[in-house]
Amino acid sequence: MKTTLFLLLSVFVVSSFALAQSGRIAFINPDGQLTTANPDGSDVRVLTQGEQRLQFPAWSPDSSKIAAIGVDREGSFIRVLPDETLAEGTEIYRSADRGAIYLYWSPDGERVSFLASNPESALALHIASETESERLLANGAPFYWQWSADGGGMLIHTGSTGQGSRLGFTSVDSDTLTENLAPPGIFQAPGISPSGNYIAYAEDNEFRGTQVVIQQNPLATDIEDTKREVKHEGAVALSWSPVEDKLAFTAPAEDAPAVYGELKLLEAESGLLETLSEKLVVCFFWSPDGKYIAYLTPTLESGEGDVSSLGNTFYVSDSKVQRGSFLLELHVVDITTKEDRRLATFTPTFLFLDQFLPFFDQYALSHRVWSPDSTAVVLPITNADNSRQVTVFKLDGTVIPVGEGDTPFWSR
Repeated sequence: MKTTLFLLLSVFVVSSFALAQSGRIAFINPDGQLTTANPDGSDVRVLTQGEQRLQFPAWSPDSSKIAAIGVDREGSFIRVLPDETLAEGTEIYRSADRGAIYLYWSPDGERVSFLASNPESALALHIASETESERLLANGAPFYWQWSADGGGMLIHTGSTGQGSRLGFTSVDSDTLTENLAPPGIFQAPGISPSGNYIAYAEDNEFRGTQVVIQQNPLATDIEDTKREVKHEGAVALSWSPVEDKLAFTAPAEDAPAVYGELKLLEAESGLLETLSEKLVVCFFWSPDGKYIAYLTPTLESGEGDVSSLGNTFYVSDSKVQRGSFLLELHVVDITTKEDRRLATFTPTFLFLDQFLPFFDQYALSHRVWSPDSTAVVLPITNADNSRQVTVFKLDGTVIPVGEGDTPFWSR
């Protein structure tokens, strides 16, 4: 019995040590302050204090700093801070009437791009840093983008679809996009493959309908001209593997104003198309090593009815689901073996459902839910007493509560 207990304690200690070595998690505590912790819940640091509330922290690419959006009595701001208790930090943006809503670091960690409200166009893309003054780059609503690998430009998609929408590359020095790469379809964030050879988007073609498109990056000149097209219904969400030129995407089975549907995988070079999950996938995230995709699918606590809507978040056919009975299942699928494991069923926080999940494809470019070693996922859950809990779900089935809070994201 003593030997068994010792072995169990040893496994727990080794597991906790391994988690502690796998980066740190930033989140917002119940007081609205930026907080970080090891993924086993140890070494908790509260970075901010005062009459302010922060949200959606984003780690810099080298994990040395965290940028977060905040609001206080004087308006909206963005602050960049080191991972230190009561850090001084640097305010890189402030406005009394143009609130920031989303931020995304440049690949070199020198700049922060972000969206802010704008009276002329609803939204505007800004760029700021600790050493350069904030400036407005482009207008558009909605607005989605991915940084190029060298940080010198962006692939942007604005205005959704139809007349007035924009799809193409622009410089970070000025808005240089003059002509669309294609007539944009119903999608959100465009994507640049990890090799830089391909880009992905959705196209609304008057002859062939709406399609997922992979084509040669117009900035890449050392590969053959390639174009892959897959017809889809409704809207579509796209996300490249971080290590291979493989594109995951979801779309509904019928024409519907949502991206929720089967999870599919399209290889850029071969054109091979595979289905990874036939479930109703509402969001998905690649592991950093590219071996797995974590995805969420809705379920009902009562087990009755067809899951469809939660406020403006979910839509499938005409059925309804009550807010109190809503649950999500966390699955992880191995993209090689197609093994699919259900890791947990949980009640998500309202902020996750209302602000993060509907735009998960854009957040996947800037905010990481996977651990750096690809062994765990962090998510915010709502407990039975309505408290919000930052929780780590390991691939081996272990569940670890990190602390009270919301919008947790892992360092890189």
